[in-house]
Amino acid sequence: MRCILFKHIAIIFFFFLTSYAYAQNPKKEKPKKEKTLPENIEKFPHDYLIKVRVSSPQLWIDVNSRLLGKGDKFRYKPAVPVILGLAFKLKKVYVSAGFKLPSSETVKKKYVDTKSRDIFINLQGRTVAWNMYYRDYNGFYLDNYAPYYPNWNKDSLGYPKRDDLRVIEAGLAIGFKFNKNFSLNAAFTQGERQKKSAGSFLMAISERYQRIDTDTDFVPPVQAVYYPNLSKLKYGNFSSTILSIGYGYQIVVKKFHFTPVVMLGSGFQVQIYSQTNKNRFWINIPTYANFRGQFGYNGDSFFANVIYQMEFNSIPIRESRIRIYRNSIEFGMGVRF
Repeated sequence: MRCILFKHIAIIFFFFLTSYAYAQNPKKEKPKKEKTLPENIEKFPHDYLIKVRVSSPQLWIDVNSRLLGKGDKFRYKPAVPVILGLAFKLKKVYVSAGFKLPSSETVKKKYVDTKSRDIFINLQGRTVAWNMYYRDYNGFYLDNYAPYYPNWNKDSLGYPKRDDLRVIEAGLAIGFKFNKNFSLNAAFTQGERQKKSAGSFLMAISERYQRIDTDTDFVPPVQAVYYPNLSKLKYGNFSSTILSIGYGYQIVVKKFHFTPVVMLGSGFQVQIYSQTNKNRFWINIPTYANFRGQFGYNGDSFFANVIYQMEFNSIPIRESRIRIYRNSIEFGMGVRF
């Protein structure tokens, strides 16, 4: 512990000395070159915009066996209400926030009372983008319960509920695009306009952390024999480093635009998880996929679009494969002034 602390102090001291030396020897300021936009990109004269958003994000867990013909698939889903939000652009600063509508008692009784946080921050440059996110979902229901609870009375009890089941995800990704005439900003945030149809090869590197908390009934009892490394699961921590590649293309017809983006990738994953009778450590290879699509209108003052996104990251644990999906659809409209 002292060794680690000493290393952190040494690193901080090094950066302090470097910053101090740089401050004592300032370089002469060079005249800034005026930035020119790519030929295919149009900047709006307005510095401000306001946008109303309605979205429905979901996160669910799919589990299936990697052994052919053994073990049935089961799925846990949350019950998340619609989110209303506002987005503002003040010159170069883009801020978005929203709040959840309350769930009705009927939804809580039939499905489950899910408590959730879903935060996403995007910094989009001309060629480089940074994405940061945090998701926390607590409370799920077993979607395909019939094979495991054949006598379950859904009319009176609703779906089988798992109030103890919690999934936390956090991550950081840096993405690159290789054609300056293709604009993700024009497609999804509509901060500028792409004049003609164009596409680009895309690449991203991401660090992802996922945690699953549950009691000892994560696997339905009749399936426990097929999932020995998930049976009696208490919690699991899964950290992934993923390289993904893909392609995006924006079709432009006057002021209307349609943009599909597909990313596929893999990497390595460190797994630390605990069952009632043992703790486990493993390194495995996950798979990753991300599809985004939008259709919108990008006028001089008024703009609107619909965005759909589906993303999953797998957690392969010996005979089992967990896929954590995030699925969302959003409608937004706004004005520039």
